[in-house]
This record gives sequence, structure tokens and C-alpha cells, in this order.
Amino acid sequence: MAHLSRIISRQVQICGRTFAGGLPKQCRNSLCIATYSRALQKGPASPTGSYRQAALLHSSSQHLAKKDTQENNDSRALVLHKQIFEDVHPEIRTKANFLKVLDNFTKRDIRRRGHVEFIYAALAKMKDFGVHKDLEVYNKIFDVFPKNVFVPTNFIQSLYNHYPRQQETGIAILEQMEYYGVMPSADTADLIISVFGFRSHPMKKFRRILYWFPKFKHINPYPLPDPLPADPVDLARLALKRMADDRKAEFKVYQREDDETESNVKTYVTSIQTVEQQKMLAEHPKDIPVYVEGSFRLWLKDKQVYYHILRSDLLEGTKDQAMKEKEWVEDELTKNDEGRRRWLDPVAFVENVPEGPVFAICITGSSCQESLNTWIKGLQEDNPALKQIPVVFKLSSASTQLAAVQ
Repeated sequence: MAHLSRIISRQVQICGRTFAGGLPKQCRNSLCIATYSRALQKGPASPTGSYRQAALLHSSSQHLAKKDTQENNDSRALVLHKQIFEDVHPEIRTKANFLKVLDNFTKRDIRRRGHVEFIYAALAKMKDFGVHKDLEVYNKIFDVFPKNVFVPTNFIQSLYNHYPRQQETGIAILEQMEYYGVMPSADTADLIISVFGFRSHPMKKFRRILYWFPKFKHINPYPLPDPLPADPVDLARLALKRMADDRKAEFKVYQREDDETESNVKTYVTSIQTVEQQKMLAEHPKDIPVYVEGSFRLWLKDKQVYYHILRSDLLEGTKDQAMKEKEWVEDELTKNDEGRRRWLDPVAFVENVPEGPVFAICITGSSCQESLNTWIKGLQEDNPALKQIPVVFKLSSASTQLAAVQ
């Protein structure tokens, strides 16, 4: 047991802390005490091996303690940097003030200490200032990095993740630009090269964005204007034109927000109807009701509108006509080929389709009963047959429907 006492004395020297009685004081993570207990249980062992094992355990404990301390300091610094942006009053959160905060940070310290935490705080607060789609602001955030510090100087450094945390921060900036559809420019490339070099992960991300963004820019056959119109009536016109599926469909505004009405509801009422829908509504039986259903959600980029439809149940005559059309498709195109018939005619089984014909679509500002009554009155002026048809309202909330689906 003599060598065990030597092991313990060496551990005491490693820890550097003893009580008055000479007993070793417990370390923060109890790794040294665990080493003592294992050594006493195993009996005699090589002093050199036990010493090395204890030294490795103690060094690993110090490394973990330093890592925890660094993470706590980083989170504390992130909170402090976020507080700088939160101190700006909501009424003056503009692009100019956001750039002013960035300039104050870059001028405060030439070494840019804490720039990583500051950049993450700036990215989190960009939407509050309304600059989350501004390329100039993103280039200004890249300018916060110190220049020519993180550039790899040899092949080995460029092969591995040189300054990984700073490169992850640069990738985070590009990912946020990608999320909001901001196309980087040549100035962005110059800033990335001056900060990280050409052979770096942020530069790879930049080249991938530059490759894929132009390919997806014109992939939508129904492109939307950029930016979207701020007027809700123009936004409703854009949404209804996309749903009407007819370039000759007639768009009408039955009420505007500044119009005086009997119900005193300050909202807009817009509607769209095609010539075919007017013919279908004129031929609709007078004893079968039509339904006003909604609201349904429609997304236009990052904006959403709610619309209602006027429809009826699927009639028996419509089913027979649809089945005749199905037989024509089978005779002329499929040549008795079951697989080809199902591929060419995916809606052949019309009797399984619960929806009926849609006669009109509307978008209102409030989606209330009064605004829908205004819509029906406007439709009755354009479709006299609707005055003799009973109208049933089947209203529900779009958020409730979304919650039910989830």
C-alpha cells in the first residue's frame, strides 16, 4: 500500500488544494475522488499509470469547466447585445437606426470583440426593424467581421474548418438571406472573401445560392409582383384572379372601407365571377339551396387572405353528364386500356367527388355576416336568378380548420 500513498500524494499535488489535516479537497466534478476510490478497490497498481490516468481526468475536468464557462459567457453576451436593439423605441425602429447600431459597434473596438454574439443578436432583430429583406443591411452585417483574420493561409487550414464558429456565423447570415429570398450581390462576395477567403464554407454557400436562386426565380407559372401591393383591395384582386382560372373573369368591388353602409361595417367586399359561372347559376333549380362557405386561407408569399365561395351540391344531371364525358374519354383515347384510362382521367369517378359547382368567390376585410350579406346582394343584381334561390350560410374560421387538420 506504500505506492498507493504515493499516488494519493501526487494527486494532492495535482489538485493543489488540501485541508488542514492533509486530506485532498474534492474537485468540482469529483473525478479525482473517483480515481482514489477505484485505486483503493483495485489494490496495487503502477504508480506511473495511475498518475497519468488521474492527470488526464483532471485535465479533462478543467476543459469541461472552461467550456461551460465559455458557453455561459456567450449566452450572457448574446442577451446584452440583444438588449442594445431592444432599447431602441418601437416607433423609431427603422433602417437608419439599425445601421447606426451596427456603426456604433464597429467603431467601439477595432478588434471587434464579441462580434459573433452581436451578429446573432442583429439577425434576430432584423424583422423588428423591417430590414430582413434588405441586401444593404446584410452586407453591413458582413462588414462587422474583422478583415483578413479568419482567412486560411495554407492548404491544411482551408481543408479543415478554419475558425469554425466564425464560419458558422457567416453561413447563418446567408441562410437567413436565403430564407427571405434575398439574392446576394458581388459586394457580398467581396466581403466574404475579405473575411473568410475564397476556399471557405461561407463562400461555398454563397456559390450554391448564386446557382439555385436564378433557376427557381422563374419557375412559378403564376408569378407574384415583388413587393406585394399594400392596398388590401389590390391584394384581393390578385388572389381572386389566381383562383378564377379564367382571364375573362369579371372582378368587382361591392364595397370599400370608406363607403357608408346601413350596417356601419367599415370593410371592403370584392368578388369575382366568370361567364360560365353566371350561366350555371341561371340554370340552377330554384328549389335547391346554394351555400356560402368559408373562410378559407390563401397565402400570397408571406401574406394571407381569407375567401368565401358560393356553391351548391352536385346534382344528378351533372353526374350523368360527367359519366358520359368519361365514356367518351374511354372510347376515344384509352382504347379499352384500364391503366391508361385511369392515368388520363383521374376524376373519372365523379360520384365520389363531394364538392359541387362553384358560382362565385369573394374576399372581404372582416369575413363577417354583414359583409357577406353585402356580397350576396351584389351578386343578386348581376344574377337575377339568385333572388329566387335560398342561400344558406355555412361559416367557419380558417384557424379552427387549421387546428383541426393539425
